Amino acid sequence: MEKVGYKLGILGGMGPAATSKLFQRIIDKTTASSDQEHIEMVILNKCSIPDRTKALLNHEESPIDKINEGIEELIKLNCEYFIIPCNTAHAYKKEFKNLDKIKFIDMIDNSIDYVHNLQEEAVVLCTNGTRKVNVYNDPLLTYPDDKTQDKVMEIVTNIKAGLDQREELNKIIKDLDKNVLLACTELSIYYGNLNSNHYILDSMELLIDKIIEICK
Repeated sequence: MEKVGYKLGILGGMGPAATSKLFQRIIDKTTASSDQEHIEMVILNKCSIPDRTKALLNHEESPIDKINEGIEELIKLNCEYFIIPCNTAHAYKKEFKNLDKIKFIDMIDNSIDYVHNLQEEAVVLCTNGTRKVNVYNDPLLTYPDDKTQDKVMEIVTNIKAGLDQREELNKIIKDLDKNVLLACTELSIYYGNLNSNHYILDSMELLIDKIIEICK
């Protein structure tokens, strides 16, 4: 590996608002008293990556070529670590290339590890693609019923279209009356502004904690 230019590379754009939120949260959660004490990182807002759920459900264009193109770009920028802030994209992680040249921080494994340490069951709120291929394959994690899943997917789609869906997401969480894991980074936008008598876990927030632990 060549000399490191950046500690972290973010392969983002899935979607752009979630990527922006991730960056801001990393800054907010990093203990730093000067610019120089923050994590050096580069963000690829690679929004040309084809829709992951449409590829998994409808056999439309696969995102893997564009994902691997993004990984290669981060390698050329001399990033030591990289993340992909899109849960559904992790369905393709066995096809990620060049992982011998850059270290991958896996959002899914990190969330599952946290759930196991917590020893609590949770309902996974995610895209239809994540649910279909069972990205969160773990006995402590379950998916909602079909009707609820349809509502979650509608919320995700509406968030990508720029609509405020906090109230709708809050209603789903209230109706479930269980621990939940926000497993779509569009849903993660509302983390910290949701209400429940149970745990609300967030895959993005857990990833941020891991990033700071590794990269700071």
